[in-house]
Amino acid sequence: MDFQINSAAMDVALFCKLNTIHKTSIPIPYSEMGALIFISNSKQPVRPVELSNFFGISKPSATATVKKLIERGYLARKPSQIDGRSYILSITPDGKQLLESVCAEYTKTIEKIRREMGDEAFSSLLHLIQQANSVLKG
Repeated sequence: MDFQINSAAMDVALFCKLNTIHKTSIPIPYSEMGALIFISNSKQPVRPVELSNFFGISKPSATATVKKLIERGYLARKPSQIDGRSYILSITPDGKQLLESVCAEYTKTIEKIRREMGDEAFSSLLHLIQQANSVLKG
């Protein structure tokens, strides 16, 4: 048994648990909140396939997330002018209001990490997390 790998797995699991422990008042699942933030921050038009690619989920899962957000009134879809079979996602006024009301809580633990680690260590952490995500995405 590789002690270092087992210890690392426990550290990662604890980090994930501690990062989500205080997010109880967000009215939608974290995956949907992540999709809203992604769409809100994107400089390019977003289709469900971009959600699928970014989050590393199947296209049907991305479509199901989009469908729930549309049903809840947080997203709207417009036909793509480039490809008539596809559609572009946009955040509705209700979606923007949701983001404004819960985004600070959603990112509270990350802000605490940045504040207490300092900008340089936090940037290093983010770089390593992005590198690890690239490895895991294959």
